[in-house]
Amino acid sequence: MFCVTTGKYEMGDLHKCYQIRHSSALNKISGRLPEGREFIASFDISSSVAQNSRNAYINRWYGNSSEQKCNELTRHFSQRFILTSDNFASLRLYMQKRSGQDFPWINHFYMLMDDPYYRWATAEFMPERYQSGFTEIPRSRFDQELKNHLPETVGIGSIARYGQNLLTAIRDNGLLEGKVKKSIVSPALSVQTMAFMLYTLLDSGMGANEFDMSPLFLSILKPRELLVPLFHEGERLGYWDFTGDREKIRVNLNHQGLKNWLEECIV
Repeated sequence: MFCVTTGKYEMGDLHKCYQIRHSSALNKISGRLPEGREFIASFDISSSVAQNSRNAYINRWYGNSSEQKCNELTRHFSQRFILTSDNFASLRLYMQKRSGQDFPWINHFYMLMDDPYYRWATAEFMPERYQSGFTEIPRSRFDQELKNHLPETVGIGSIARYGQNLLTAIRDNGLLEGKVKKSIVSPALSVQTMAFMLYTLLDSGMGANEFDMSPLFLSILKPRELLVPLFHEGERLGYWDFTGDREKIRVNLNHQGLKNWLEECIV
């Protein structure tokens, strides 16, 4: 929310579903959309991460990646996408039924929950600039502010690499455009993917009425008046009862959890 004292947009207390630990692998692998899709389609939840890493290398999940890279990707993707075995099964089913539509949003959502630096960039730095009327991301300004969130032991070269990979991941997820000069954009979001995210958060213990001004809300980069029609569509489809307005997004979810919603509305 906008704080008059600081002149910045600020989140409320962070729900426990948002991780506070950081995986240094983000500095190396970035968003990796094609590899993420293959991981979701191929990972065997009944086997260990190590066995799945071997399968990834043998079966070329990630193209011609080396065995070491396959180990790194599989380990990191398991941290990103596997919240619980049930959620992962629902994610795979949703991807199958929707033919991978909106996967950049899905990838963004899981990265938002998983990594505090990605969350800072997409739910704090970018919304603040966007709401102030600035769409371009000055690289020097981004790296300077990122430095304030990284450990003091991180050197200038590492800060530059973190910044580059963060911006590339955000661009791959559809929230930035441009190869050199990057500008903020807010791509279309389907009501089905919004529901998937809200029901995933519900299963993680976060009620739907905590969505407004949450990291997810802020990172979507859309004012409430543009979200209201989407929530009315969800009400028409039976996903929820929309009780909010242009001042506050409020919904009462109609299904017990993600699995139930998928079975009733998607499958």
